[in-house]
Amino acid sequence: MDSTTTIDDVSSVISSRTYKVENGRILGMIDEVDAIRQAVYKILVTERFIFEIYSDQYGHDLNDLIGKEMPMVKTALGSVIKEAFQSDDRIDDVSIDEITQTDSNTLNVAIAVSSFFGAIQIKKEVSV
Repeated sequence: MDSTTTIDDVSSVISSRTYKVENGRILGMIDEVDAIRQAVYKILVTERFIFEIYSDQYGHDLNDLIGKEMPMVKTALGSVIKEAFQSDDRIDDVSIDEITQTDSNTLNVAIAVSSFFGAIQIKKEVSV
């Protein structure tokens, strides 16, 4: 990007425009932060290597943590979640803000996702 390029010029090149999908139905189009939010949600609900439509880099490996000891799960959870988002080059950074155990095999995870289009906060319940 040269010194005369503005953020508007860049955002017109880097598009996140996609279909808005809710409950299996297409409900129009979304862009920017809303598209990132949807992408984050889709990554967190898609297990890696299960659906042939997605590359082997898309989705999460959270199911690999099922049956493991809780201290190991708490240690590995952040890395597994961060790795899931590496396939989306619109996402700049992912941080795990909090992990809380709600019962013997369930964790609630607060995730902060930073992208070119803005930041979002999301919570994910993980059962192991």
